[in-house]
Formats: sequence, structure tokens, C-alpha cells
Amino acid sequence: MNTFLEAGVAIYVALAVALAVWIGIFIYLWRIDSMARALKQELERDRARTKAEGEARPATPRATVTRVSAPGRETVEK
Repeated sequence: MNTFLEAGVAIYVALAVALAVWIGIFIYLWRIDSMARALKQELERDRARTKAEGEARPATPRATVTRVSAPGRETVEK
């Protein structure tokens, strides 16, 4: 009948599935690590470049506060 459900074969099928899942997790973590390493190297190069150019710090984004008022409502800061 169904050979995958026999006791002698089912354990090997379960082991193969578990191994495939672990290999997938390992590859996923390896890719994340390589991307993080590349980002770290890029950040270090950017810091070295800005330091070599004489800047104290790279420009940081700034936020602005705007007062908004609607008719009949109080003024709100966004």
C-alpha cells in the first residue's frame, strides 16, 4: 500500500524532513550573517571616509516641528 507510512520507512522520512528544515535554517542564518557583515564593512568605510574628509560626524537627519490647527480644534504639534 503506502510505503511512506510503514514503520521502517517513516522514521527515515521524518529524519529527512527534519534534516531539510535544519539545513534551511542554517542557510538562512548564514545569509543574514553575510549581509550584516557587509553592512558593517560599509559603515566602517563610510566612517573612515568622513573622518578622512575632516568631518566630525556625518550629517544626521533632522526633524522639524510643525504646528497644525484646524477650525474648531486646538493646535497640535506634529
